[in-house]
Amino acid sequence: MWSNRRVARDERSQLYFAYGSNLDPHQMSDRCPGAPAESAARLDGWRFRIGDRGVATIVAEAGAVVWGGLWRLTIGHLATLDGHEGIGQGRYRREQIRVRTVDGETTTALVYVERYRGDGAPRDGYLERILRGAAWFGLPDRYRAELDGWADGAGAGARGRPV
Repeated sequence: MWSNRRVARDERSQLYFAYGSNLDPHQMSDRCPGAPAESAARLDGWRFRIGDRGVATIVAEAGAVVWGGLWRLTIGHLATLDGHEGIGQGRYRREQIRVRTVDGETTTALVYVERYRGDGAPRDGYLERILRGAAWFGLPDRYRAELDGWADGAGAGARGRPV
């Protein structure tokens, strides 16, 4: 489970909303050593998808909800994640979004959004990292079940209802 330890906020750090494999604390420890988890959070008006490249993205959808985790990142962490997410190759783009923490606080966070071209099946081992991170952040059971629905193949997660 994530720790609610707050770190000093300054102009050199940024909240990042992770909804895919970067929910996994082991992956984030490797990619962004020292980045603290701040809170579980929800993003209203978006839906989780696995795109045709086999990785997670989110798409705007009225009434839908994406749950995720907030990490506090330095400029160096962001540069590292930009590389992993393929910003330079145009695979993902950065956006600023408004999320609500489990404490009810609304805040702005950075999110990576893939250029969505349709559903696909998750890459080998990918969904397991997402589910491990979702459990670690304590995301709602119903939402974790919706994520697990993607194990059945392309689009299986779409049957989930907003939580």
